[in-house]
Amino acid sequence: MSKTVNQEQRQTTHRSVNIDGLDIFYREAGSAAAPMILLLHGFLTSSHMFRNLIPKLADRFHLVAPDYPGYGARANPGLDEFEYSFENLARVVERFLERLQIDRYSIYLVDYGAPVGYRVAASHPERVESLIIQNGNAYEEGLQEFWNPIRMYWKEKTEQNAQVLRDSLLTIEATKWQHTHGVRNVETIAPDNCSTTSSCWIAPATRTSRSSFSTATEPTRRSIPSGRPTSDATSHRH
Repeated sequence: MSKTVNQEQRQTTHRSVNIDGLDIFYREAGSAAAPMILLLHGFLTSSHMFRNLIPKLADRFHLVAPDYPGYGARANPGLDEFEYSFENLARVVERFLERLQIDRYSIYLVDYGAPVGYRVAASHPERVESLIIQNGNAYEEGLQEFWNPIRMYWKEKTEQNAQVLRDSLLTIEATKWQHTHGVRNVETIAPDNCSTTSSCWIAPATRTSRSSFSTATEPTRRSIPSGRPTSDATSHRH
């Protein structure tokens, strides 16, 4: 009987919920009575990045992985409909948690999930049981050379500076690099990973919104409480 329950809990469900007029897609698995982990995805991807991790943890944890607006399977509002900033994405995640009546959780932060999750944690520290941080930069010192073109756009939000970012970040080649960089055997990376990721931003409207979101945000440290990370906490890329 116990084995049957575990198998059921490992099954990932795919749902959506309306948050202030936005259709937010999310993946969920595990028992509602188990410790909760909120999984916040990174740049150029979606909750799809957790498709293999969720079943491996679902026998011990309750896991929820939402897509941000502009990413993934559902909401893709235009720039005139939605402010693509980390502050606003954090607000959507907070409303998402409230809608699902989740009030105690750990947060797994990776890449762009970090400036979103840090803001959620800073707004409601009493709800956070732990932070699990991977490539989650919190301070400007961690924004290394990779961020120089983005800094240029922060300084001057011109079409020319925006196009530099579109050409370097929002391409099939950049997506493949995200999936294969540092991998010893690239043959272990399924090609549909890249095609699934690229399908999220290949439409012109999505390319426009994603470019704005990836560059118009202020440095992440402005929302972080006082205190310093360990030497291993800063990001090497983004």
